[in-house]
Amino acid sequence: MGKRQYKEGRSRHQAMLMPPSIDEYVTADNPVRAIDLYVDSLDLQALGFQHADGDYRAGQPAYHPGMLLKLYLWGYLNKARSSRALERETYRNLEVIWLLQHLHPTYKTIADFRKHNTAALKAVNRDFLLLCRELKLLGAELVAIDSAFMEGNASKASIHTHGKVTRQLKSIEDEISRWHAALEAQDAHESGSASAITAEEISQKLEQLAQRKQRYEQRLHQIEASGGEQISQTDPDARLLNKQTDKGPTAGYNVQIAVDQKHKLIVAHDVVNDRNDQRQLEPIAMMAKEMLQADGLTVAADGGYYNQDALKACEDNGITPYVSIPEGRGSAARDGRYQKKDFHYDESSDTYTCPAGKVLHQSGDRERNGKRMLRYVSRAKDCRDCPLRPQCLTDKARHRHLERWEHEAVNERHQQRMDREGAAYMKQRAALAEHPFGTLKVRAGWTHFLSRGFDNVRAECSLMVLCYNFTRLLNIEGVAERFKAYCM
Repeated sequence: MGKRQYKEGRSRHQAMLMPPSIDEYVTADNPVRAIDLYVDSLDLQALGFQHADGDYRAGQPAYHPGMLLKLYLWGYLNKARSSRALERETYRNLEVIWLLQHLHPTYKTIADFRKHNTAALKAVNRDFLLLCRELKLLGAELVAIDSAFMEGNASKASIHTHGKVTRQLKSIEDEISRWHAALEAQDAHESGSASAITAEEISQKLEQLAQRKQRYEQRLHQIEASGGEQISQTDPDARLLNKQTDKGPTAGYNVQIAVDQKHKLIVAHDVVNDRNDQRQLEPIAMMAKEMLQADGLTVAADGGYYNQDALKACEDNGITPYVSIPEGRGSAARDGRYQKKDFHYDESSDTYTCPAGKVLHQSGDRERNGKRMLRYVSRAKDCRDCPLRPQCLTDKARHRHLERWEHEAVNERHQQRMDREGAAYMKQRAALAEHPFGTLKVRAGWTHFLSRGFDNVRAECSLMVLCYNFTRLLNIEGVAERFKAYCM
């Protein structure tokens, strides 16, 4: 008999002596044990979970909320986020069978748990961060802020913008006009003449167009009534977000995170539907500061967050921002002429000095975009014969003027910080804040939201962030045992 070429498995019909308990199939260092221990340590009633008090008035008993929470934590750690996928795992995955003690909730029960406990799921995420703070895993010195557009449970076709609906209305009105002209031409024909289309068919077409026009008018009214520029027929809170990719805009949400430097834990997050990050710096920074309970905090963000009002708000609340400053986009920058940064401001005399050494004095103020702007103007005779005039003024301009925000000192302090340390902080920001999104998308498979509406989407995001932090905690050297001791 020749030598066997391949390894052979056991016969499926061979009798086997199984271990005396399923517990022996789950190793001592399996993360599923940490999930079990952590959830058992929670006061689910205080966190706001339904049926946490065990009071059932009618029907069969509900599943314990702790069991369903354990199932969701396991699922989000193992790329099984949908309720149907989780139901399948309760029958075939030994870790889940061990965790749920042979219970098999249906996908409807699993989905309803997430839907009806949105506030409680967000509270669990906060509780875990408080635990991390107790374990002294948060540095509370530097946090990096970043965002990502995540697809929602809505197609691009289901989202209607003001511009799109306006164009559709215009097209319908033009088509109605053409058919009306055709109807008039039909009426003008002699009774004996033949026609490719009858007056009755034209009337039916006009009726169909009138119905379509009414639908578009209703959509336009809904958009204007909402105070925004878009509406979605599928998810009321999803929006078309501009994204520089081959796929075009993303139909979904803008996810914000703040990552603490010490152990790269996400200490704050939010989900918004803004198409850019200009209004998000202060809110997410304040969330991080509150969670860290820090008297002062340094935050680093990319140029998408640059906003002068936000810089001032951060300073007013004890937060030192480092935000990449976008390059000038005005006509002076495009034409290669001197910009405001090339003029020196003297605080004692409240004047600007131009590159040629001439002084610009204050000349009134005005309101612009809700800000009080001070105006500084040069003298026409100083500019008329200035050798630097071509580099400063257009051919028709008689003098140079600048505008200074009444809180411009905030921008100047920020500019000085960025000149000194900006490059180093931007490098740290990229290392801290961009890595979590890559991990969540690739390792956890989080490429889109499964739920709809802000409450449900934010709860889903809280679950995802909790599982990310949970994994990091278990991987920090020497912390796993402290974590288990804390939960017991």
